[in-house]
Amino acid sequence: MNISEIAEPVKEYFENFDSVFIKKFHSQVPLVDKVVNYIAGKRGKRLRPLLVFLTAQLHGSVLAKTMNAAIVVEMFHTATLVHDDVVDGSNMRRGSRTVNDIWDNKISILIGDLLFSKTLAAIVDLQDNHAVAILSAAAERITEGELLQIAFTTKSNVSEADYFDLINKKTAALFSAACQMGALSVRDDATALQNMSGFGENYGIAFQIMDDLLDYLGDTHTLGKPTGNDLREGKVTLPLIHALSTAHADARAEILSVLERGVESSEEIASIVKFISTYSGVDYALSEAKKYAARALEFLQSYPDSPAKKSLIELVDHSISREK
Repeated sequence: MNISEIAEPVKEYFENFDSVFIKKFHSQVPLVDKVVNYIAGKRGKRLRPLLVFLTAQLHGSVLAKTMNAAIVVEMFHTATLVHDDVVDGSNMRRGSRTVNDIWDNKISILIGDLLFSKTLAAIVDLQDNHAVAILSAAAERITEGELLQIAFTTKSNVSEADYFDLINKKTAALFSAACQMGALSVRDDATALQNMSGFGENYGIAFQIMDDLLDYLGDTHTLGKPTGNDLREGKVTLPLIHALSTAHADARAEILSVLERGVESSEEIASIVKFISTYSGVDYALSEAKKYAARALEFLQSYPDSPAKKSLIELVDHSISREK
C-alpha cells in the first residue's frame, strides 16, 4: 500500500495541498519564488499534512481551518529542513540537490528565515491561541533538538537515552503537533488533543528509528540519499548505539577509532554495517520501532472504526515496513 492509497479518505484535500502551499509562499522577489518552487517541486511524502487531514477526519470532518493548519505545519517543517541542510552541510535530499548546494548557505539561511516568518503569519491567521501554544512548544523542542544534534555529532559515545531525547525533539515534536493541529481544527477537546499528542509522539519516534535504520540497510536508489550518509555526517543512531553497547571490547574499540577520526570510505561504512548486524543493532532497532508503533496505535483504540482510523493504522504500518 502506498501513501496515495492511505490518503484516500482525505484525497481531495491531500491532492490540492501542493497548489495551496505554493501560493502561500508567493513573493515579489523572483529569487524567492525560484527557490520556493524548487523546494516544492522536490516534495516528499507530505506525511505531516496528511496527519493533519486524517486526524481532523478522525474527529469529525476536514474543514477550511484544517487546510490552514496543514499549511502551517508543512511551512514549519520545510523551514527546518532548509536550515538543517545548512547545519549538516548536506548536498542531497530525497535524491536532489539541496538549496544550499545549488545556491549557497547565505541564501539558504535567509530562505529558511523567510519560511519561518511566513509560518508565523500563517499561525496568526489561524486565530487560535491553543494552536499558537502547540506550535510554539514544538518549535522550541525542534530547535533544542538541532542543538543537541550538533553536540552529539562530536561524540562517538552517544547513549541510547541521548538518542531518544534527540529524536523526541527533532522528529516526534512536529508529528505530535501535526496530529494535535488536525484535531484542534475540528474541535478543542482536551482528551482528543491528549490522544493525538500521544499518537503523534510515538509514531514520530517509530518513524525516525526506521529512517535511521534504513540509512544502514537501504540503497541510494530507494532512499534518495547515499547509504551510510548519517555515518559520513558523524551521526550515531540507535542501531550503532546498541551494537556498541553489546560488542566485546576489541571490536568496539576498532569501530570507535573509525568514528572518532571520521567515516569517509565505502569500506569503512561496510565494516560498520557488518559490525551493527553482528551485534544485533538492526534487530534491536527494528524491535524498538515496532514497540513505539504499537504504542502509537494504542491511542487510537478508543475511536470507533472509520476510514480515517483505518488509514492512520495503515500509515503507521507502512512506516514500519517501508524500504524508503
